[in-house]
Amino acid sequence: MDKVTPYRSLLRQPLTEGEVPEELLPSDHAERLLCRSCAKTLPRSDMFAEYKAPFTRILIATDGSALADDAAKLGVSLAQALVASVVFLHAATPWRGGRVLARLFAAAEVAVDQDCASLAERNLERQRALAMNAGVRCETRLAYDPHPDRAILQAVADTGCDLIVMGARGGHLARRVGARAHVPLLTCRKGTPLESTPASA
Repeated sequence: MDKVTPYRSLLRQPLTEGEVPEELLPSDHAERLLCRSCAKTLPRSDMFAEYKAPFTRILIATDGSALADDAAKLGVSLAQALVASVVFLHAATPWRGGRVLARLFAAAEVAVDQDCASLAERNLERQRALAMNAGVRCETRLAYDPHPDRAILQAVADTGCDLIVMGARGGHLARRVGARAHVPLLTCRKGTPLESTPASA
């Protein structure tokens, strides 16, 4: 029967003072990770020298509702963690009477309702304060469009955002945005902390 080599003999021999382990000697300048338990090094070829955040500019769609505020907090927290910037977008219908009246006067030069504009500005100012308190760089945009999904997609194209964050009550608006967006969509729903919905290509 062959003699079994004791496990102790497989361990590294003690190093003399000033001696550098063979694995730590410079060779191909590859980054290596030192294992403290066995003093061996492992290659780090699968690790990046510099960390690249998955998202650098986040569009947060807001309409002043409580759900939109939750989505804004979620987006700002994510931007803070990723050291990214945010763009707050409030898409408002500029005329009283909803979408039907808006479609009738879409081609006409009709003055924007001042109450509508004032509400939108106050909402954006509140979101701006949220981002500033979190130390997140931000930009605010106000779009007068009876179709919020169109305004959101246009803002993504104009600002170069690589993620959309928005609230989703019934999900219809979020589905329309997700179906046409070329960047990921993160929705915040009531009763659900968050839901990640990848946009279709």
